[in-house]
Amino acid sequence: METDSLFGKSTDLSESASLSTQETVVVDELVDDYCETDTEIVVIGNGPAGLSLSAFLSGWQPFYDVNKPHPNPRIHEKLAQNADKSLLNQDLTWFEQEFEEIINPTVRPVAFLIDMLMRPKNCLRFERETEKEIAHVVLGETDIGGSWNEYDDEMVTVSLAEWLDLPGFTIQEWLQGQPLIARLPAGVVREYMKAYAKHMNLMDKMQPQTKVTTITKTSCNGEKCYRVFGEDHKGKSFLIRCRKIVLACGQSRQRHLEVEGEMTSPNVVYDVAQLKKVLHTEDPFGKHEKIIVIGDGISAADAVNMCLKNELPVLQVMRRTDQQLKQTMLSKLSSSIYPEYASAYKLMTGKTNNDLYQKLTSSSVVKLNKKTATIQTADGLVKEKFHILVACIGRQSELSMFSENLVFNADYKCESDNHIFAVGSLVGDHFIRYLVGGCLQVASVLLAEYPIELRRKQFKIVQDKMVEQLRQVEQQQKRLRRKPATARCCWISRILSSTS
Repeated sequence: METDSLFGKSTDLSESASLSTQETVVVDELVDDYCETDTEIVVIGNGPAGLSLSAFLSGWQPFYDVNKPHPNPRIHEKLAQNADKSLLNQDLTWFEQEFEEIINPTVRPVAFLIDMLMRPKNCLRFERETEKEIAHVVLGETDIGGSWNEYDDEMVTVSLAEWLDLPGFTIQEWLQGQPLIARLPAGVVREYMKAYAKHMNLMDKMQPQTKVTTITKTSCNGEKCYRVFGEDHKGKSFLIRCRKIVLACGQSRQRHLEVEGEMTSPNVVYDVAQLKKVLHTEDPFGKHEKIIVIGDGISAADAVNMCLKNELPVLQVMRRTDQQLKQTMLSKLSSSIYPEYASAYKLMTGKTNNDLYQKLTSSSVVKLNKKTATIQTADGLVKEKFHILVACIGRQSELSMFSENLVFNADYKCESDNHIFAVGSLVGDHFIRYLVGGCLQVASVLLAEYPIELRRKQFKIVQDKMVEQLRQVEQQQKRLRRKPATARCCWISRILSSTS
């Protein structure tokens, strides 16, 4: 029997009922126009964290390569002892215990270790073992790449190219050579992530343009599981049942100012990509109008630089004091590697001037009225007309699909539910170079727990088959008893003659 699966793929249910962990099993049951699908794990988010985790869950095993030894002899000796064993199957707590002095205190130990093994010299080799694959599906609101789809194509990354490598297929391998520039445009990184999913054979797990709306707990045959509700790219509702959930959705929602008039004022945007779109469609600037940029971080610097590059007047409004600006992330970036951010930082701190640039520190926007912003400064309220207002005040997590607030511990597990995990920026691993190790740590836990669940499933399937066989035998016995004696004897004679 065939039925449309959750994402329009025709599936033979008799084949899907096998023990294969490579395919999502489609349940032949429609509930209020929902197409119900069973899988072990639902990963929410298809950015770098979701891709990395999917690779590990798809059987890609990382091994320490003794032929490419780590320069630290102690680390090499420790890893070489189990070089024939996947890092996913090893207890890596020794690294924190024995190498505490070299670990960055702001980074989790396993994340730091994997970063050390991937760069600057790669000490890992990857092999795919499909028998260790766990059935899962990766749901993402965007195309593959997550929030990288929202960045301006020409925006250059803060991370160096080698820091953006995902496990098993590096950017250098994708480009078939060393990148000619140290920092890549966001559009290039996004294309790399799409190529990564194809190269690592993850496409059958990816379901882009899919929004999760609600997640509820329920019970499946006495086991705790989850019901994941949402809509696909065609607006069709779906329901997936799974045993575990991993949140890899990062900080996907733009923070708002939360001030009066924000939702009704025209031309309020939240990043450079939106700013460029409005500039291409808007009328020329009116008298005394300017672009107001709110914030003092990387994205605010990008907005300021774009305005000045296009010779547009800009006013930057910053909450921090002049003294506090000396401790921001921009202050720590090397001027040789990040010249554009060094230039913006000098303007912010008053070290250089530009006729098109103004700034207000110790200030915040408190009200918007059409194209006028009311700003609270140290000297009182001031009003400024704007053509476009760009609020570069960061992003936040979007977890409205849960009815409760979730808190995650240092091991990526939810404190109130050990069947829910989180990876990536949602739990503080903001850089790709560190989130890979976090995904490995979570995948290691999921793989360790999965054999127990698999044995339960196997037992249940065998049990169901035995029940079905018993039912068939009983039916045959009933049919046999209903036949007349002469007919029954003829039937038995035919069987005996055919076997002789």
